[in-house]
Amino acid sequence: MTRARRTIGILAATAMAGALPVLVASPAQASFTDCTNYMRNMGYRVGPNVQNACSNGESGLVGKTVCWQILVNVGVPVSHADEACYQAAR
Repeated sequence: MTRARRTIGILAATAMAGALPVLVASPAQASFTDCTNYMRNMGYRVGPNVQNACSNGESGLVGKTVCWQILVNVGVPVSHADEACYQAAR
């Protein structure tokens, strides 16, 4: 094996070793919890409506909109719904 091939092999192995943890890492699951904790800290009861809203909020832009709508429909002020759904979507 030539020296150049060996060097390329070592560099490729090093690059894969560095990338592997990033590729196999599981996604963060804290967003639902962040949303429900925010609502609890603001004094709301975290029942089925809040849990449903926060769960939907994890699903991207459409889910964030659904989250917001659920919370506003049950009487949560817009500013609190905005922050809770932001917490769910991040």
